[in-house]
Amino acid sequence: MGEERLPSSLLLYSRLRKMKALMRGTLAVLIAWAVIVPIGLRTSTPVLAEGKEGHIWLSCEPGARAMGGGWQAGGMVCLPGPYAPNAVLEFDLIVMNREKEDLTDLKVFLAIHGPGSSGSPGSNPEFQTTADDMASVTVEGQSFVLADFSDTEPNIFDESYGGLHAVYVGNDAIWTSFDYAPSVLHSGETVHLHVTVVLGQNPSPLFEIHFDAWDTVTGDKSPNGHDVTLVSAMVTGNQPPQACFEFIPGDTVHEGDLVTMDASCSSDPDGKDDIVSYEWDFDVDVDSSGDGITDNDIDATGEVVSFTWFDDYKSTVQLTVTDTAGNADVAYGDVTVLNLPPSGNFEGGFVELQLCLRLAGSKWSNVELKVWENYDNITGTGTALLGDVEMERWPGPPDKNPTSTGSNCIPLLLDATTTSNYTAVVTYDPFPDNGDAIMGDQPNNGKDPKNNAGNPVWLICEFPDGTKCKWHHTFNTQQSMIRDSNHWNHVEPWIVPLVFGPAAGVPIKFMASATDPGTDDLTFTWDWGDSTTDSASYLYDGVRGPDPAYPPGSPYEPYPPPLGLSDPAPPVFASNTVFHTYSTAGTYTVTLTITDDDGGVWTYQTTITVVDGFCGK
Repeated sequence: MGEERLPSSLLLYSRLRKMKALMRGTLAVLIAWAVIVPIGLRTSTPVLAEGKEGHIWLSCEPGARAMGGGWQAGGMVCLPGPYAPNAVLEFDLIVMNREKEDLTDLKVFLAIHGPGSSGSPGSNPEFQTTADDMASVTVEGQSFVLADFSDTEPNIFDESYGGLHAVYVGNDAIWTSFDYAPSVLHSGETVHLHVTVVLGQNPSPLFEIHFDAWDTVTGDKSPNGHDVTLVSAMVTGNQPPQACFEFIPGDTVHEGDLVTMDASCSSDPDGKDDIVSYEWDFDVDVDSSGDGITDNDIDATGEVVSFTWFDDYKSTVQLTVTDTAGNADVAYGDVTVLNLPPSGNFEGGFVELQLCLRLAGSKWSNVELKVWENYDNITGTGTALLGDVEMERWPGPPDKNPTSTGSNCIPLLLDATTTSNYTAVVTYDPFPDNGDAIMGDQPNNGKDPKNNAGNPVWLICEFPDGTKCKWHHTFNTQQSMIRDSNHWNHVEPWIVPLVFGPAAGVPIKFMASATDPGTDDLTFTWDWGDSTTDSASYLYDGVRGPDPAYPPGSPYEPYPPPLGLSDPAPPVFASNTVFHTYSTAGTYTVTLTITDDDGGVWTYQTTITVVDGFCGK
């Protein structure tokens, strides 16, 4: 099954290696890669930190991922050109530091087939590298010849096969190393090391060079699946594709941004149409499929895909491109997602009350009460109508008069922190059914309106603590033009400014809201200016609990269940209502701070004046 996935050149080589393995008849020849413990890099044995396998990744350009057969599962095979006498092969060895700390003593190890160890298990004396195979190999200007390779192995791989690292099979490797120091490979950094191999006069098709990496300070190494081997690029059939992609708008974005990953730069020597699949793993460190392997997930397919990260994060995206022959190539790219702070909205500090209307006097007259925000005496309107009720004087007690709303009161929520003003406007209509909201009255008991006795009107403010404020006015239709100089009294509206502040000892209702483009938890903190505070937090996902900060990262990346996003999807919206009571009168500065769990902050300040009592007292 594995051989069917190999390119034709790799298939031939795999079969040759398998034949040699069968001839040796030992368990070691079935092992595609062995892992060995370090013997020592310098004259003194270094003290090694505990390493975490998989934090140094190697790949190469040009190259392809080895798949199946006798090849290392997931390793990279460099194919810079065919083997020919005195051929010069060039490629880039790519080293990625995926550790959270810098690599300060990085070594790149080169292994070739040696003469084997007589009598040791798995030794392979049938093939060894000679000057006919390789004249030299140069890494970043540092050249090595055959004499520079030694069977003293300085690597940290498995000792289970005699303590010498196998180049695919056996334990016949000989070694040398390239010292990247004194340069430092920083956390998250990638470096390209240019490699030139000059072949000998008669290179064997079994010649190969294997590359591993190890940092002697951290103990980090390149694990199986992220190592590199140079082999011949003898192509007799379908050639492998070259994977490539870019992030749009870039590889550094903000949470909530739509990120497009475009693989149209991928190519294939046999023509672009030979590529049959593009498979994307949005995070090679997260197992979204649940099979226990992190870097084989298929989170999306297609040449161009899009995705949105909803929390600050750093992710390595993997693209696997496959052609019609099953040849595949892999490209990687790191995307960094930055946090955005929440956006807040202070909605006000409100006094709750109801404004009630009472009407007595002559029957069948109507009065209408309107409450305006920012009333203009000239235009007779304001910026907002907060409430409206009409009442008609009927026979009986004044408290039993019918109204247009079924109630004689208007509930109000007036913002004590705004510069707006509030005004009650009462108008009088003594004429029968002339645009009245309440119909069915009689024509003023047969009297002309100017002969009415008039209508006393009361406005009554009722507050939550039971406090009441009253204002009185009488609309008199009997005033003559002589007594009133120029007009009838009832023509003019009764205008009452609602001038009062929140009272000490009475709760004030404060309201605010916030949005966040990601999956962040939000916290509202109120500083009331009187040496007291209140705080409330809102979790994006109450089941999972608080959102963890990055690193290690959000639990919502990537996205299929059970790692998917909660419902509803971002942006997050939260509203906060809190009551606060000031014990004494005075002017206070109220500060609202809204924070997300990643340190984003939004702040607002306002002042509020608290009086000893309502009604302007």
